[in-house]
Amino acid sequence: DFRRDAWLNLNGSWQFRFDPKNEGEEAGWFRPGNIRFDQTILVPFPWESKLSGIERPDYKGVAWYRRSFDLPSAWKGKAVYLRFGAVDWKAAVWLNGQRVGEHEGGYTPFEFRLDGVHPKGNVLVVRAEDYTNPSHPVGKQVNWYTHTSGIWQTVWLEARDPDVFLRNFRLYPNAETGEVRVRLSVENTGRAREIRVTLISPEGVFAPHKQTIQLHKGQTEATVAFAVANPKLWSPEHPNLYNLDIHLSAGDRQLDGVHTYFGFRKISVQAIEGRPYTTIFLNDKPIYLRGALDQSFTPDGIYTFRTDAEIRRDIQEAKHFGLNFLRIHIKIDDPRLYYWADQLGLLIMYDMPSTWRYNAEARRTWKLTARAALKRDFNHPSIFAWVLFNETWGLHDPKTRRYTPDIQKWVMEQVDFFKQADPTRLVEDNSPCNYDHVPNTEINSWHFYINDYARAKKHIQTVVDSTFPGSAFNFITGKQSHQPLMNSEYGGISAGMGDQDISWCFKFLTNELRRHEKIGGTIYTELMDIEWERNGYLNYDRTPKYFGYEAFFPGMTVADLNAPDFVGFDSPPCATQKAGAAWQVPVFFSHFSNRPVIRAVLRWEFWGWDRFGKARFFQGGSMPFSPAAYAVTPLDTLQIPLPAERCLGTLRLWVENQDGTVLAKNYLNVDVAPESVPEIEKLSHRTVALRFAPGDFAAQSWDQFENDPKAHKSKIAGLGAGFVSYKLALPKDIRLEKVKKLDFLFEGAARGGERKVNVRFENYPWPRTKPTDYPQTDIAKTPSDVQVIFNGILVATVHFPDDPADARGVLSHKARFQIGSYGYLEHLSVSGENLKKVLAKVKNRRLNIRFEVLRNKRAMGFSLYGNKMGRFPVDPTVIVAW
Repeated sequence: DFRRDAWLNLNGSWQFRFDPKNEGEEAGWFRPGNIRFDQTILVPFPWESKLSGIERPDYKGVAWYRRSFDLPSAWKGKAVYLRFGAVDWKAAVWLNGQRVGEHEGGYTPFEFRLDGVHPKGNVLVVRAEDYTNPSHPVGKQVNWYTHTSGIWQTVWLEARDPDVFLRNFRLYPNAETGEVRVRLSVENTGRAREIRVTLISPEGVFAPHKQTIQLHKGQTEATVAFAVANPKLWSPEHPNLYNLDIHLSAGDRQLDGVHTYFGFRKISVQAIEGRPYTTIFLNDKPIYLRGALDQSFTPDGIYTFRTDAEIRRDIQEAKHFGLNFLRIHIKIDDPRLYYWADQLGLLIMYDMPSTWRYNAEARRTWKLTARAALKRDFNHPSIFAWVLFNETWGLHDPKTRRYTPDIQKWVMEQVDFFKQADPTRLVEDNSPCNYDHVPNTEINSWHFYINDYARAKKHIQTVVDSTFPGSAFNFITGKQSHQPLMNSEYGGISAGMGDQDISWCFKFLTNELRRHEKIGGTIYTELMDIEWERNGYLNYDRTPKYFGYEAFFPGMTVADLNAPDFVGFDSPPCATQKAGAAWQVPVFFSHFSNRPVIRAVLRWEFWGWDRFGKARFFQGGSMPFSPAAYAVTPLDTLQIPLPAERCLGTLRLWVENQDGTVLAKNYLNVDVAPESVPEIEKLSHRTVALRFAPGDFAAQSWDQFENDPKAHKSKIAGLGAGFVSYKLALPKDIRLEKVKKLDFLFEGAARGGERKVNVRFENYPWPRTKPTDYPQTDIAKTPSDVQVIFNGILVATVHFPDDPADARGVLSHKARFQIGSYGYLEHLSVSGENLKKVLAKVKNRRLNIRFEVLRNKRAMGFSLYGNKMGRFPVDPTVIVAW
């Protein structure tokens, strides 16, 4: 958003050398040819990263960069400036052996004028120093993830007028009037003069505006203004932007020109008419904020993206998941990220990186960093809030380890500074997990991580009930006034819980949060996995995870749960109900889109899988209603008659507008349980079903075998190669010579074991993997070929592509054992010659059933599920027909 035409990119291969003894400056490494730089690094990737070509995550200290460059011939007579996007933490620069300057601060840009630059053969040397000091704002580079050191954003040269150029500018577009004020900061190193400022729309949307200002020697502030007729407002749905060229000229001579853009948008806090609480408004309309935490790390570049297209992709992925904002978490990101948020339409909650200690150095460096970030990114319309601190990190007294009143006073001073410096956005003091806001925060948010429906329901209700003006809840000092309530982190799988499915907990937690209209927004943790924190919508490499919602409601995705209009229920995600009873389901509709909905219809269908894995439709219905705008409307309780048999049921809900447009969709599972399901069940005069539990095996040979009693004998799993076998007694009234067919029904899967998490450094607080690891279904498969053998006769070889875990594993989630794991329903038939061979080997009326994984490259193990685990309410069942 600050681009000159005359620039030269210096990214690429630089000579590189580590300086572990910090001897290079004294030894004169900055002098051309003084010492050999023994490595090559690819700038702008940090030396910890794979993409840098160095990949030294263990090194902290000093390193040196060197490269040569020539100037374009068109730059003759121009002043040349060297610009850095970011160097972590400290940089010193030499040109042709002469010191140019130094800069401190790991996230923000800086520049130097290059005096004495030659047309050709210039040698540029950079000394970077980074010890990842906890008293510096390093965010999650301490105690969490791989740190970033050295040059990690673009390096470039710019040609400018030697005397007059734009230092900076702030844009103040007024969404109500169409007026745009431009506050200019102009460098004038020559004599006093009159400068003409020309503001141009390249597309001709508004007439060129020309204004003459008087500049005195030295830097001068000036404000000019122009108007746009009938301005189109910027929003996530309609990211309308206006391009702007700013030119400075003296007489007929153009001195400087910068390309930028702006958007008209207004952020405010208001009360919806008749409500005793406030919410956040965008362009004078309430907006339900649907966000995700984005830590913005990449596997191969750490803090640095491989390409601009990958930055754009992350913003597009957020929109694909139905989000309208991201909380960029304790990282001042590459400016291109905010550019793409502006261009594609995504609001940004902007976290400042935290220190890990509180002392004078921490206060100094935090202020240095935060103010530079405010200066750099002020003009982005996508940024709607500054978040100054996270979870009170770096805000504890080193002696008492408490968040003391004097520190709270300092935090309040920083909030006041930001509020005064930027009245166009909201300012949050501290995104808290310890209920410790200070009174002048403009947002009242909180964090929680609970993977239990009943506990989460109670917790959210407590927060809502405790939030009102005058309440001391969630404030460490003072009381609430009229700050809007929102959640700023939530999830069921938090850091340190291992690699598990998120689809189930994300769905029921989001449903529970949307029941409360006082909560004006949420932030799910998180957009993508990162190193050993595995709770993202996406994997760390941005490959997709499978959520499985479409198995219960065709076409349903994560975006439906992140939609502004939401249909939900006040019920556990999978309750147990008695077969044949009436199931009562309270339903609500949360209407926070700007679409006018005068008359809507709730439609529902109830269907399920029976004990033989057959999908059956039971009934459906509809209910007209009129929803309130920007509110949660309770609907009549649904009365669902349940079948009188074992069934895993699904209630599909969707809401249609008066024109038939589907506004929202959701579903709810129910475990329909009769008093008992017999092990031997007569299905007809000549058909009988024989069931067994996976835990009742006769023999097994797996070296690694799982049979946890918590599974209620409803799942067994063997890792790698091996076998498990069962002995099934055939009823005495079955004459073996009359048997025509054996059908075998079971739910099975591969068992790939725990996926090892790539951890780049050793000082993280939790282990690499957890015993409970059961990764969500992934595009990376762990298949197995499983032989099914009856009485020593091979009747089938079944290929299982994976050991999946997602929302389809309803019964495993309900049992809270290897949460979300499930299998594939297999239906095998044994007849003809195979049947004769099997029956010929029956002894003592026993049918021996064996599952075997042979020792080969597909020996990834096997899982067998019963009717209380997995996806289907099915026990392994042999159906004998005679």
